Amino acid sequence: METRSWDIIGRRRWGYALSLLIILPGLVALLTRGLNLGIDFTGGTLLDVRLGRDAPLAEVRTTLQAFGLADAIIQKSPDRPRQVLIRTPPLDEATTARVTATLARHFGGAEVLLAERVGPTVGRELRTRAMVAVVLGLLLQVVYISWRFRSVRFAVTADIALVHDLLVVVGLYALLGIQVDSSFVAVLLTVVGYSINDTVVIFDRIRESQAAFRGRTPFDRLVNRSILEVLVRSLTTGLGALMAIGAIYFLGGVTLRDFAFGLGVGVLTGTYSSIFVASPLLVEWERWTARARGPQPAAAARPAGTKRISPSGSKRTLP
Repeated sequence: METRSWDIIGRRRWGYALSLLIILPGLVALLTRGLNLGIDFTGGTLLDVRLGRDAPLAEVRTTLQAFGLADAIIQKSPDRPRQVLIRTPPLDEATTARVTATLARHFGGAEVLLAERVGPTVGRELRTRAMVAVVLGLLLQVVYISWRFRSVRFAVTADIALVHDLLVVVGLYALLGIQVDSSFVAVLLTVVGYSINDTVVIFDRIRESQAAFRGRTPFDRLVNRSILEVLVRSLTTGLGALMAIGAIYFLGGVTLRDFAFGLGVGVLTGTYSSIFVASPLLVEWERWTARARGPQPAAAARPAGTKRISPSGSKRTLP
């Protein structure tokens, strides 16, 4: 017997509004400014250099101005103050050697820990493969969910929630100008996996509730009941994942922070969308289907032998 409980499905439009409030600014940033693509996608040179002394980023940038690299992306790790990560347009080997020699002369030494060059062709190929990987992942999810639940509506609503999560992550990257590199593909695929896993947990409970209460409980109440039954599990799973990701963000160094940030956003939106997007959309689908079928004849649903009250108030048994 249900007592007083949260009516999540009854307030589902607040969830839709919150999703639009988060997604729309990101979409505007994505369409107007685009993503801040790193050298993995655009091509360029990546130098990881340990300097002879701790140096401010402004001083390193001033040193690189002589090579026309004033706009290079320079990062430092708080726990490794002598180490700098420099991302520049493509440099040939001779220029790279001159840059290293200049840094060594200014800062009392420059040990090159990593020097990578990515060509624009490789960047385009990587970008294409990343898009193919994400689209293929979405299609495979449709096939898997359709097979698992023997219903296309479960697959479609789960994929809509999945696209919602990807739009949130991509939009935030565009809005905040976070650089997108090859690890971003891993972030998107992890978001796809986590989001669908959390959605399947709730869908499984809805399917079990349908079998147990079929015909005795309206579908929207059944979905609401199923969400509440697995709500604690979904929240604790998401919180546990966020704690691990938080440790990576704060202790993993500056090079892992963008990656951890994307994962954290993906876990948050994946937990949210399974409750406030995927499940409510199932209810919307059920209502659309009911409206399309039209009103059902009352007599057809009434079993023989039951009593009906006539307009005059007298009762009689149906044949």
